[in-house]
Amino acid sequence: MASQPKLRVGIAGAVRGGGFISGLRAESDRAELVAVYDPIASARESFAATNEVEFVCGSFDELLDHVDLVILASPQQHHTPQALAALARDIHVLSEVPAAVSLEQANALVTAVRESNAQYMMSENYGYIRENLIVREMVREGAFGDLYYGEGEYLHEMKTWHTAATGERTWRYYWQVGRDGITYPTHSLGPLLQWFGDRVVSVSCVGTGRHTDPEHELQDTTILLARTLKGRLLRLRFDLLSNRPELYAYYAIQGTEGAYEAARTVNSEAVVYLNGRSPDGVWEPLEKFADLYLPSRYNQPGSKDTHWGSDAWPVRDFIESILTGTTPEIDVYAALDMTLPGILSELSIAQNGAWVHVPNPRFFTGGIGVEPSREAPLA
Repeated sequence: MASQPKLRVGIAGAVRGGGFISGLRAESDRAELVAVYDPIASARESFAATNEVEFVCGSFDELLDHVDLVILASPQQHHTPQALAALARDIHVLSEVPAAVSLEQANALVTAVRESNAQYMMSENYGYIRENLIVREMVREGAFGDLYYGEGEYLHEMKTWHTAATGERTWRYYWQVGRDGITYPTHSLGPLLQWFGDRVVSVSCVGTGRHTDPEHELQDTTILLARTLKGRLLRLRFDLLSNRPELYAYYAIQGTEGAYEAARTVNSEAVVYLNGRSPDGVWEPLEKFADLYLPSRYNQPGSKDTHWGSDAWPVRDFIESILTGTTPEIDVYAALDMTLPGILSELSIAQNGAWVHVPNPRFFTGGIGVEPSREAPLA
């Protein structure tokens, strides 16, 4: 029997695209990186030389001429437009986060996925962090009982990222600190929604004011409260400007039978308390439960260079979904469940924290009737 041809993979975005190399190398028997596009010629040429890429493309359309799967590692405002172009040509899309930057883009993305014969997945890698994988399985096994509260924080001082060495403003100046609210929500919200098996239905967002770098629209710290479909409460804290060390993978959950607290500093550790199992009133190291709960698929040697070894897994899982015809881990609906609360936070913060409805992307009407079987059930 003839072997199945390898998926031809292209990357849009030479800088952020490097995070996908370890995953593609691990899937070298099923996929091959053949093309790269970046608007900066020196960046795409350097990437191609370093990673032995055959096609060095001067436009996104040219990139699509060579691939079955495109990885969107471009700035966030380009994710949806590039996804639309690829899906229209039945090319699979793995998109960096967030999935969209506006409700209009979100509607267009759902339509494009419904009308395409290709698969779409958002590459939210924080759900693949070792600690988060352990917590996910503990939640699924009922170790914490019924969850009713969760927290996620992304605190990452990035002032030097907002302008280039020449003084020119980067895309982050406009799309991450040039707007007010939770402009980069998915790293904090994504794992929580995966654990809770839920989606956000309303948000209230407030901020501290502008103190550290007041030229930006984004307030120093913004706080989002979110109500979910099942009545749970989530809290997100977001900060790209305050003068402090980074803390961009903090989570906490509370359930009827226990709690989880991620490490808050480099000198602390992730801990859990399980009612009836842990010593009374004593936190236990999360790592104690790794052998019992860490999924064997993700307990493999691999690169730990970026994001605690989580970067390889979105592309690996997506390749598996494409080749087996199964629903991706983070399909378009899950992707927008993680993205839309951030978009709507901008409306809330502009109204002094008013509660704002978050639409269900499953009810977007574009492309209805194309393949009803693709509709997701979370109503």
